[in-house]
Amino acid sequence: MLLEKLRVTRRPGDESTFHAFYYLMAGADGALRTELHFNHFAESSAFGIVPHSKVTRTSLSVWVLSLLLFLILVVDLFLTVVSQPEDKQKASQQFTKLQAAMKVLGISAEEQKAFWLILGAIYHLGAAGATKAGRKQFARHEWAQKAAYLLGSSLEELSSAIFKLQTKGAPQRPSSSVRQGAGDASSSGESAGPKVTAAECLEAMASSLYSELFALLIFLVNRTLKSSQRALYSLLIVDTPGSQNPRLVRQERGATFQELCHNYAQERLRTLFQERALAQELERSKEENIELPLEDVDLSTSPSIAIVDQASSPALVRSLARTEEARGLLSLMEEEALQPGGSEEALLRRLFSYYSPPEGESQGHPLLLKGEHPDHFLLGHSHGTDWVEYDARGWLGLARQNPASQNAVSLLQESQKKNISSLFAGRGSGAVPLSGSIAGLEGVSQLAMRRATGMRKTFTAGMAAVKKKSPCIQIKLQVDALMDTVRRSRVHFVHCLLPQAGTRVGDGDGRSSRLADAEALGESADVGHVQLDVPLLRAQLRGSRLLDALRIYRQGYPDHMVFSEFRRRFDVLAPQLSKKHGRSYIVTDEKRAVEELLECLDLEKSSFHMGLSRVFFRAGTLAKLEEQRDEQTRHNITLLQAACRGYLARRAFSKRKVQDLAIRCIQKNIKKNCGVKDWPWWKLFTSVRPLIEVQLSEEQIRGRDEEIQQLKAKLDKVEKERNELRLNNDRLESRIAELSAELADERSTGESATQLLESETSERLRLDKDLKDLQAKHDTMRKQMESMEVEVMEARLARAAELNGEIDDNDDDTGGEWRLKYERMVREAEFTKKKIQQEYEDKLENEQQNRRHLERKV
Repeated sequence: MLLEKLRVTRRPGDESTFHAFYYLMAGADGALRTELHFNHFAESSAFGIVPHSKVTRTSLSVWVLSLLLFLILVVDLFLTVVSQPEDKQKASQQFTKLQAAMKVLGISAEEQKAFWLILGAIYHLGAAGATKAGRKQFARHEWAQKAAYLLGSSLEELSSAIFKLQTKGAPQRPSSSVRQGAGDASSSGESAGPKVTAAECLEAMASSLYSELFALLIFLVNRTLKSSQRALYSLLIVDTPGSQNPRLVRQERGATFQELCHNYAQERLRTLFQERALAQELERSKEENIELPLEDVDLSTSPSIAIVDQASSPALVRSLARTEEARGLLSLMEEEALQPGGSEEALLRRLFSYYSPPEGESQGHPLLLKGEHPDHFLLGHSHGTDWVEYDARGWLGLARQNPASQNAVSLLQESQKKNISSLFAGRGSGAVPLSGSIAGLEGVSQLAMRRATGMRKTFTAGMAAVKKKSPCIQIKLQVDALMDTVRRSRVHFVHCLLPQAGTRVGDGDGRSSRLADAEALGESADVGHVQLDVPLLRAQLRGSRLLDALRIYRQGYPDHMVFSEFRRRFDVLAPQLSKKHGRSYIVTDEKRAVEELLECLDLEKSSFHMGLSRVFFRAGTLAKLEEQRDEQTRHNITLLQAACRGYLARRAFSKRKVQDLAIRCIQKNIKKNCGVKDWPWWKLFTSVRPLIEVQLSEEQIRGRDEEIQQLKAKLDKVEKERNELRLNNDRLESRIAELSAELADERSTGESATQLLESETSERLRLDKDLKDLQAKHDTMRKQMESMEVEVMEARLARAAELNGEIDDNDDDTGGEWRLKYERMVREAEFTKKKIQQEYEDKLENEQQNRRHLERKV
């Protein structure tokens, strides 16, 4: 990432710019120097680029040739200006190495020339300078003319792109709100938003040119490293400048915004280390039911990250006495930069209202304090172990998006020099601020596209901020994209600790200066007599949580592997299990299989632990198993090679035996021929032999003709038999068809008879059931009739008794009337009895007839 592109134009007083400028000015040959107009250098530069500078720094490790170019253009260096002949000679040698590295990376001569032209144009822009008052224009037009020539444009086009506050290709539109974004404010002209000076416009153009050059370098490196094949593994090296603190190098100044960006990126990487080394290990142990004696491990992240990049969270703003969403420093810088009256004082006042504790109280955030100087504040990095004092002066100017920076891409694309315009063709200005700041995002290979997936997702999620082209939000997005890429990788962290607080270059006996010189120029240095600053080392260890990670590593189980993978990988160390179960054995219980394998490996019980889905190992145990596996694999491969060589040797020996037999046969025939070729009878034999062969051939032809005739006769006979068989086959097939039809008819008739029989049987069963029901009803009615007869008789007797009593009591006239009634009732009872008897007999007769009818049907 290029988090400090402003180093090209603006930096602390005791530092200088990137190495590439000094190497180019010292090492360019005569033709290139003439083309770049480097025969005479300017006496002063607005960017502070002075030729023949001595290059020193705290630490620089160049151990891969392909990374040399990358480090030269990116690494944050501490430099001082000392003009000496030997320094110029060393810089010239470094420029030669730089060209060799570019050649190794596949960068052609024309592409290299484009790099030198843009770097030379940046130098000439600094020499041209800008006016401090009045009309915005160059201070020295002759140097600006040289810069325009190197960029392949006219002086008017270059001046318009830098000083006219309008983006090329973007129409002017009014701004409806102050907080619509820096892009809107800048595109609406000078009247909207804060005013921009000519020097700021010039610095924005130079910084953007360098950013585009950096993005182009990444593109060319990815072009060389891309592969046409699908890669399964890739290596991504993240080399950060580390924590930046001026007091550690005895510099009496506040840290800059670029150093804040470096510290922020370092904090995010340190948080990722804590997440991987502490939180994930403890969480995995908890999921697998592994108890570790580590209750006092602090898993909290550094609050300084939230102070820098907090998006929104409820917080009490004490100065306003109301609840408001707290935002981090980057968000506050973006807002204050868009305010017409925004200043660094207001920025710090809002920041302290969110995070700083009130006076006289210990509550609140403990990692943000006010500095002794105006516009200074103290921020505690690494959980409060590394306090850095920042100087916020000029930070809002860095947060504003200058339209001149957006015109750099158009200026390069419209260049009259083919080697420049061809390299930047198709590179839109909307993607450059993001993609150009992250290595590997513009790769065209499958590997580069897979690496950049998370980065593109991160930028898509923050597209609202990207549209505003906010430099502050872009910094956060760059770090988020880097974190997303690293999180999806198997990370190996390498921690670098500062052994002691350094001294300013040139102080004391010059030992630190010589050490830095040797390191910067690729030479070795003796560091055996460096004294250690124990309190500083302790603070770095506490801030990085290395001791907690070491405790988890030593007391826990840092190495783990899934059951199936462990069994598949280390099954080779227990061949007796393979012989016991056989090759076709299917494992149903992976955990039990791993336990058997561990028993065969003869490991100590305390060196591993069986989880729910994984097997965990103490530190070093898995490495020993890997060594044993490699040794066993080498042994097996050796046996396989021996078997293959033996098989090939036996095949070659068999082939040589056949060849030897053939050679002996040929030699024997040659010897026989040499012995008989001078004999007369042999000459006679050789003369007669062709005649005999002719006679034999004629006899063979006649025999073949006779054989052909016999075969023709056999063929005719076979054809006749085949025709007869074909006729018989057709006749039999027709007969089979007829029989099949008859069989189908008989089958249908049988099925019909079967269905009829089944229906008759069911009907008979139904009628039998009905007959039984009628018989039951008949019996019931007969019983009812008998009971009714008994009742009638009883009623009749009772009535007769009553009538007899009444007849005796009444006179003779009335007795005759009752007698008539009695006789009538007797007759009615007899009639009813006969009627019921007749109905019963009729029903019985009908049932018997139905039964006989059914029996006849059956």
